[in-house]
Amino acid sequence: MSSDFPSRRRGSLVISVAILKAARQGVRQKVLIRSVSLTHGQLTRYVALLKSCGLITENKTFYETTEKGKELIKEFESSSLIQSVLAA
Repeated sequence: MSSDFPSRRRGSLVISVAILKAARQGVRQKVLIRSVSLTHGQLTRYVALLKSCGLITENKTFYETTEKGKELIKEFESSSLIQSVLAA
């Protein structure tokens, strides 16, 4: 499985968006951990944050991005400012 996410050190926003992108269609926890390259502990912390913001839902070990989360992905991908900072 190839990843759309760079392997270099990533910031919290990039990791959060990576989780949301990976969970767009719904995904099991193990697949999410592997596709976003996080430890179980890291994923747990990020999911708690994303859930508190209403960006992702969790049903036991199954995660799915909410409509609000999908809007954040669109904004993130269309922001030239964010893209220019990430390219630097």
